[in-house]
Amino acid sequence: MNGSHFHLIFSHVPLIGAAFTILLIIFALVKKSKDLKLTSLWFAVITGIAALLAYFTGDGAENVVKTIAGISGDLIETHEHWGLFYLIAIMLIAAIAFAGIFLSRASAKALQKFVILVLILNIMAMYLAAETGITGGKIRHTEMDLKGPFPEQPDND
Repeated sequence: MNGSHFHLIFSHVPLIGAAFTILLIIFALVKKSKDLKLTSLWFAVITGIAALLAYFTGDGAENVVKTIAGISGDLIETHEHWGLFYLIAIMLIAAIAFAGIFLSRASAKALQKFVILVLILNIMAMYLAAETGITGGKIRHTEMDLKGPFPEQPDND
């Protein structure tokens, strides 16, 4: 395995973790479960740790893909910038979630506020996650440049 493999493995965890956290928070709010709310905050913290791993394995991936003909340094830079924005957002969310775990122990209202804040911020951060993923995909996946959801098919008439 090389740096590119590690980056690909770790880079999917923050996206899936954030999406799972959103779903878990919604479920916790519907069920009005304190335990699920706390669990969702812990998932946000774990997602932040995974984002650090994804970001810091990026240099290893960059070193690998730079050796491949046709790989654009501009695409790598764009992906790196979006990745940094997403990292900052996820780390902020993780810090708020971590604070919420401890600051809300005595108050159900405080827990509710932290959970809702983490939910809103995670939903907003999904835009950054999407941009990071799309720009990363364009480095090696040329099909990302196709217009629309389906590639244009030639007429067989």
